[in-house]
Amino acid sequence: METKVDKKLVIAALNQALEGELAAMVRYLHHSFIVLGPGRGPLVTLFRSLAQDSMAHATMLGEKIVALGGHPSVAMDEVEEPGEQSLLQMLEEDIAVEEKHIEMYERHLNQFQKDIVLKLMYEQIILEEVTHLEQLQLYVRHNDFN
Repeated sequence: METKVDKKLVIAALNQALEGELAAMVRYLHHSFIVLGPGRGPLVTLFRSLAQDSMAHATMLGEKIVALGGHPSVAMDEVEEPGEQSLLQMLEEDIAVEEKHIEMYERHLNQFQKDIVLKLMYEQIILEEVTHLEQLQLYVRHNDFN
């Protein structure tokens, strides 16, 4: 299928998204290791589920890059290692990154409107990213961190 948008721009956008998803995978997995306390079990499950979703997004993006004739990046966005973090700090960090990713995906989606396949792929990823954001926000709202 011939893409209706500039392939080089699409591949650059897909690589930008891939680099974000690779970082998200590492960050969520790291958070699953360091979370402590009585709610650890469900949070480990949540963080590892989010890491798996990030890996699925990265896989989809990487495969699309190759299908378009590009080369998937092995770089990733910087993952901050602040040392000791409270659960609230971890969740706030994850919320901020999810919001950033949603904004990026929406910006890319606006560029891809003429390509139905890219449009549908990005709409699916956005739906999943919004779900991740809402899961994290609900956890913060449900718990008392004072």
